[in-house]
Amino acid sequence: MEILLLVAGILIYLFTVLDIIQTTLSMQGGGWITSRFSHGFWTIFLRLSGRDGKKKILSHTGYILLISIVLIWVFLLWSSFVLLLAADHDSVINSTTRDAAKLLEKIYYAGFTISTLGVGDYIPSLDSWRIISAIYSFTGLILLTMSVTYFIPVLSAVIEQRKLGIRLSNLGNSPEEILINSWNGKDFTEFTEKINDLSESLVHHSQNHRAYPVIHYFHNWKEKNAVILQLARLHEALYLLKYEIDKERRPDEIELKPLEVAFENYREVITEVTHIKIIEEAPPLAGTDMLRKEGLTTVDRPSMNVGKDLIHTRRLFQTLVRQDGWSWDLV
Repeated sequence: MEILLLVAGILIYLFTVLDIIQTTLSMQGGGWITSRFSHGFWTIFLRLSGRDGKKKILSHTGYILLISIVLIWVFLLWSSFVLLLAADHDSVINSTTRDAAKLLEKIYYAGFTISTLGVGDYIPSLDSWRIISAIYSFTGLILLTMSVTYFIPVLSAVIEQRKLGIRLSNLGNSPEEILINSWNGKDFTEFTEKINDLSESLVHHSQNHRAYPVIHYFHNWKEKNAVILQLARLHEALYLLKYEIDKERRPDEIELKPLEVAFENYREVITEVTHIKIIEEAPPLAGTDMLRKEGLTTVDRPSMNVGKDLIHTRRLFQTLVRQDGWSWDLV
């Protein structure tokens, strides 16, 4: 018996099962294999699109990736079983002639066992191989079942993500416009009244990302509804409201706190479940010409003392915007 093939088969099986469980059942993001494959898969499609978020090829990435993940699991499970069978020359025999199966025949046997097809023209030679075959048959059945049950909540989370993008687009097409639209001539009550609702939606979106990280790669090619752009604009509006609006017109810190906490949670989740390298330099600040015309801001930017968390979140959004195929100028 080939020990190396046996060990390799066992390790691949364990890694695959662990990846399936962590991806479909845990709330800790995708498994090691799935998360890295997803990031690499998206990077390839992003390059094929020329890093242009408006290219429709990116809108197909999500569901192709979802199918590819399942195929990767099947391939790894199949490969691990083939390695185990190949470790023993007589592990599988022809049910009629009783001759030992060749490699291609073992690949065929492993495939119909995992798919629970059960043709019966090749059979395990010993009780130990019968037990191993049963384990793989059950694993294959569970894999197919969990894949289907995983698809449904993922697609529901994608729908929620798109609804959030459309909803945020109604606030305004720029950080300045969001604030101007909520200014009633006295204060920003129209904005602060929405904060609790917006915070709840953002937290829900963040937790969907934690449970189903693959939704990060379901791209909307329409700029006005792209959730990444809309969230970046909302965060820039929060930045302007907290640091650049005159103190007399600025909402109380406690009113803005729920949205700040929601963005901090979003940053933590995205950092954990994706494998992107955050850009070190903070993006350019949003324009304030419209706000100045309304007499809402006179702050000298170089003198502002901005919190580190807010700066870090701005850097994250700049990275996410670029990774989604957009330019920061659109924010």
